[in-house]
Amino acid sequence: MPKISYLLFFLLAITTATAQDKNINNTTQFWSEIDLAGKFSKKLKWQCDFQYSRQSPYEKPDFLEYGEQLTIRPWIHYYPRPTIKLSAFAGLWYNYFIGDNINQRQYPEYRTALQVQLFKVLDKNTISFRFRTELREIKDKQQHFETVFRERTMFKFQRLLTHNSYDKNSTYFIAQDELFINDGSMVTGHHLFDQNRIFIGLGYNLTSDIAIETGYFNQFVHHSQDGHYDSNHVLQLTLFFDNLTRGKHGN
Repeated sequence: MPKISYLLFFLLAITTATAQDKNINNTTQFWSEIDLAGKFSKKLKWQCDFQYSRQSPYEKPDFLEYGEQLTIRPWIHYYPRPTIKLSAFAGLWYNYFIGDNINQRQYPEYRTALQVQLFKVLDKNTISFRFRTELREIKDKQQHFETVFRERTMFKFQRLLTHNSYDKNSTYFIAQDELFINDGSMVTGHHLFDQNRIFIGLGYNLTSDIAIETGYFNQFVHHSQDGHYDSNHVLQLTLFFDNLTRGKHGN
């Protein structure tokens, strides 16, 4: 698996460099997610994910010290072709007060988005590209909601490590990178670069419809009102339940 070794080396080089920069604040975090999904029909699918995260103060290793964010997000997905997925969601993000970190407030955010995702399957490998545009309503320090737009682009590589399909007891490798572009506002600042997320992880299918994924995220975030950054070192754990409803076609 030489390609995986190169990715891990690249990730280590990035995280080592960021840890030495005085303009970068390091935190450790834990992100958890439960993802429920099912079908209305062969081409139309629903999904709802519940996310909860915790994090440390700056430059301290205790990633469970503070509640960081809670998310509830329902989706609708439409597949015009098996390799194309069109999606929309509307959800709530609640951001908690984080101790001595920069963001000294609790605030809600309501978010809607449109997304397109393209897939290419090559033997045991799956390559995908995703583009999303988000409309965000974020409460500012004056307790007013401000409208914010943001774009996100993600490339993802996934490879089966055991079995030839995603069936019971199969395992797979995941590597992805996502870039966030900030359109600018008073609450998010006017930096074009919003954040970047690199993920390296593994997945395991408990059954053909239940999977668990875990791995490491590096979330590199630009502060909204100054030139500093946060480098968040994240342990991610996600549990997927698929085909909770089968739709009128039953498959």
